[in-house]
Amino acid sequence: MTALGPELLQGLVERAGRSDLPAFEAQLRGSGNCARPIRLRGTVTVCDGHGHRRVWTTDTEPDGVLRKACGNRREAVCAPCAERYRQDAYHLIAAGLRGGKGVPDTISGHPAVFLTLTAPSFGVVHTRPLGPDGQPRRCRPRRDDPVCPHGVRLSCGVIHGEGDPCLGEPLCPRCFDYAGAVTWNNTLGALWRYTTIYVPRCMAERAGITQSALREQVRVAYAKVAEYQRRGLVHLHVLARLDRAMPDYRADELHAPEGRFDVELLERSIRDAIETVSAPVGRGLGQARVRWGDQVDMRRLQTGEQRAEIAGYLAKYATKSTEQAGGLLHRIAPDEVETAPVREHVRTFMRTAFELDTTAKQHAPRPAHVKRPTVNVESDWHPAALAIRLQDAMSTREPVRVREHDNTVHTGRVVRLLAAAERRDTTLVVELDSGARVHLADVASVGPAERPAPRLQRDRRDPRLARCAHAFGYRGHCLTKSRRYSTTFKALREAREAYVHEQLLARSTDATQRAIATAETRTAAFEFAGVGHVTAADAFLAASAAARAREQRRLAREAARDGLMAGLADEIAGRCGDARGGADRGR
Repeated sequence: MTALGPELLQGLVERAGRSDLPAFEAQLRGSGNCARPIRLRGTVTVCDGHGHRRVWTTDTEPDGVLRKACGNRREAVCAPCAERYRQDAYHLIAAGLRGGKGVPDTISGHPAVFLTLTAPSFGVVHTRPLGPDGQPRRCRPRRDDPVCPHGVRLSCGVIHGEGDPCLGEPLCPRCFDYAGAVTWNNTLGALWRYTTIYVPRCMAERAGITQSALREQVRVAYAKVAEYQRRGLVHLHVLARLDRAMPDYRADELHAPEGRFDVELLERSIRDAIETVSAPVGRGLGQARVRWGDQVDMRRLQTGEQRAEIAGYLAKYATKSTEQAGGLLHRIAPDEVETAPVREHVRTFMRTAFELDTTAKQHAPRPAHVKRPTVNVESDWHPAALAIRLQDAMSTREPVRVREHDNTVHTGRVVRLLAAAERRDTTLVVELDSGARVHLADVASVGPAERPAPRLQRDRRDPRLARCAHAFGYRGHCLTKSRRYSTTFKALREAREAYVHEQLLARSTDATQRAIATAETRTAAFEFAGVGHVTAADAFLAASAAARAREQRRLAREAARDGLMAGLADEIAGRCGDARGGADRGR
């Protein structure tokens, strides 16, 4: 048990003595006991069907703020939010293996494999190999005791522990190809995209049909998770599944493929693609191509237990990030690399990423000038269009810029459009809140009062090595999937929101909560007040509540598993009793 310091103990006593302690605990539960909640100030105005208006404000809440979960998926940043993300990831992955969440249960009969794709070697590093008995062995035992060109021994006879800080460190840092490692991480997304193209090609070749015919009969669905190794390279855990190809109007349906498209064909096709596929490196990084490493682990998923185990395994790694390699969880500037609290191996990774980014920008070809349409073009092509534009601006209270033919400019909001009786060449007069009146016949154009600067589009060919230096050059997401693999995070969150809304209406006795939940219209206005808990005592209470909730979930799972096992035992006993009774009657 952790000892409580005097300051923390005093903070707990003060919080417990406040009258708003129940409201504070309710906010903690509402934010999922988040470790670094977002604090907001503001109001919520609701109006029911009878026109009754009610205003809820954070002024009456504990500390005058509303605590909202940060939603960070990284376990090293916020364990409670990462746990929720892990659960969502588990349901998303498991649904594509055994059904549920809108996916039919027949999906468990589709051919599926689980494979791990690794990076090639960029230098000899310290490792912790395991023997057939599961016990660790010596790191790099060598009889000839080789020496690198820099005079460093390339052997290590130490049995490293799991937490040994030298794991993943190169035996000779000068021999380790940091530039190649960063480039490989940066090109990993393109290499996987090329792999998804090559797998159907290899499958069509093995099946003896054309690629067009294959696309009409079968399609490959996948989900993959990226994991950092201790050496700083990223490897992929992939779930690949075969589905029957469906026409466009039935594309969302999932059916098993024909018998000849089995798991053996899927496995061989993936192995063929891995051996032959390669991808070009990013722009400005040279003419090289990257490939997968030699170590490829692949196994077939036959039973439901295997599929559930793999789903839990991948969901766990979806909450991990660069902390597994000793990296940072935030972006870093070039002048902060030398002072970052990381080991020298990681520092060299980040330093190399910035150097390659500079080289890529120097050698990248300048993009050709493309003339793009102006944002928010002024309406000046027809009097009717001018009138419609002015009516829209008047209805939305938008400030506009009215330019006459003599280049006189009037700026303001349109108050009204009047009929012009003194002139025959126009029928309308525009009146602005500035007091100016302009005849429509004299208007040359109407546009926004302040034109926003055109939004610069990101160049997809840019390797973004500087922005991803903290991630060792990797610029992808931890968890991605094909479109029709299973459900989506959005669908899972919407279902959870609907369930919470239903439970709130059924159980809540708070009149304000029920009014907000049942209101036909809600208008919220919030401003940012800070991140994290106000005091260390609040953070301690949130961590304690998260630990209790985690223990309650564990006990609930064990109770559900015990109840399932007891039900199966009763069912088996009942069947045995029925069979014994039938045998007795037969005698």
